[in-house]
Amino acid sequence: MRKNVGIVIGSALIVLGGFWFYQQAVTPKNVPVETNKAESNVTTKNNASKSKDGLPADATTDNPALVLVNKKHPLKAEIDFEKAEMQGVTYNALMKQSLTDFVNAATEAGYPVTIVSAYRSIAYQQTVIDTQVAQYLAQGDSEDEAMEKTLEYIQTPGASEHHTGLGVDIMANEYWDVHHALNPEADETKAQQWLIKHAPDYGFVLRYPKTAEGRESTGIAYESWHFRYVGVENAQYMAKNNLTLEQYWDLMNQNK
Repeated sequence: MRKNVGIVIGSALIVLGGFWFYQQAVTPKNVPVETNKAESNVTTKNNASKSKDGLPADATTDNPALVLVNKKHPLKAEIDFEKAEMQGVTYNALMKQSLTDFVNAATEAGYPVTIVSAYRSIAYQQTVIDTQVAQYLAQGDSEDEAMEKTLEYIQTPGASEHHTGLGVDIMANEYWDVHHALNPEADETKAQQWLIKHAPDYGFVLRYPKTAEGRESTGIAYESWHFRYVGVENAQYMAKNNLTLEQYWDLMNQNK
């Protein structure tokens, strides 16, 4: 992994006992966030008060594609859903056609991609945390420091959107093949920019946006690789109105 990178979120996939082993290493400083304090409060209020008229017909909190999982809405048990696989990675079959079309379109545009991670079980999420903590301990951090750093970017078991199989980490090969890491700066490549721009056309949104408001809403730092399937109409509405899934849920609840 390269030095002098503001945030370096490394990811390695190792075949172990027939399973994919997913590891993330983070250095939580100098988070790249687009901040405009003069507009931040105004923007927050505007998003919170956006008209609920014109919402897509399937914009309801009981829509399986819009399930919300985070620290405030953790899962107590695994969700039962049909699974599919692409590039050796398991994901929710609900987005099978959309993910296939998204990946194919990127390739046709000259930007082949790697599916780094998608579905993770609740039990496996604990393995991800344990592995990351061990890495920090090996670097000389205390147990408390290691856990604190780990939880800044890795969700606790039950709180990870990856449990739904609808969150997928996608990296353009031009960056992944060189760095083999999940870094926010990947968005400096034309390939990752293409993915971010065209994701809504295929039913995906960039789940953890770069804005300060986005981070405040999701509680997660900017991730230029984490896409979430919500369906085309919902994705286009969210993108047009700069809404995170948390904000979209607030809007849907107002519409009940």
